[in-house]
Amino acid sequence: MQNLISTLLVAVDFTEKSNNAVRMSVHIAARHEARVILFHNITNHTIIDRTGKQVIGADIIDENYKKTEQALADIETSLQTQYPDLEFKTIIKNDSLVHGINNIIGNEDVDLVICGSSGQQNFAQLLLGSLSYQILTEVNCSVLLVPEKCSKYSFDKILVPVRVLEDLTDKIELSVAIAKKNKGIISLLGISNEDDILKIREAYQRIKKNLAIRSQEYDSQFLLTHDKATQISKFSQDDNADIIILNYKDEDSWKSFFLENFFKQIINYTDIPLLFLKNRQMVSNINSDDSTAFDITLPCPG
Repeated sequence: MQNLISTLLVAVDFTEKSNNAVRMSVHIAARHEARVILFHNITNHTIIDRTGKQVIGADIIDENYKKTEQALADIETSLQTQYPDLEFKTIIKNDSLVHGINNIIGNEDVDLVICGSSGQQNFAQLLLGSLSYQILTEVNCSVLLVPEKCSKYSFDKILVPVRVLEDLTDKIELSVAIAKKNKGIISLLGISNEDDILKIREAYQRIKKNLAIRSQEYDSQFLLTHDKATQISKFSQDDNADIIILNYKDEDSWKSFFLENFFKQIINYTDIPLLFLKNRQMVSNINSDDSTAFDITLPCPG
């Protein structure tokens, strides 16, 4: 099977949540024979006066750059010793965070961005003006959010909800690739309300046949509910899922009307990594004007 994950970018800010994201990245890289890019961003703070835009604290930025360079080199050396067969690369950028990540995605052909997540946050408060949320919504490839307390780095049970049809084929291809690399089981969850039950059930049955033809081990269930987000969260716990693979369209619709439902439950009551699949051909969100404060890891999945 084609290796759909060849290059990982992991955001590093030297906190425990980003350290856990690094640990997750090397386990994934080892299974997929992928290379790992360790990325740290140093944000310029500027003022605009009569002479134009001026960088504040250039000397401090230079000092921080040297310290960061050494810290990343130490991490790379340690990882290379533990995983001699893996390829590592460190990148430091002095840019807006999202633009810096997107620049690397384009130049290095990154397949997946991995970010640490602390959980136990009030999502409603973090959503408005959150740079963390901006990373998830604006980076130009798929994103994996790794909870800080997550301590399992293999994906034996892979929960794949089927509730939107966009990019569903790509989502299944990625799910199968991850299942094969982990020798895992796909837990297929068809979930719908009365309005779209026919098309969702048809897609669900088609995927079951496809998985069977490919000899991919799976179990399946179909739920009829209006409360999709809560049911997915509850199912992930009951099913002992190790990862949930979501189409970005799932997130895009949940963020508007499941604010205190799906996200609150999955963040505060589970420690399950969330992988948001994005169609690379449809994404073009580079924002070169972002100048918000520096926060390289995501405090919550969203």
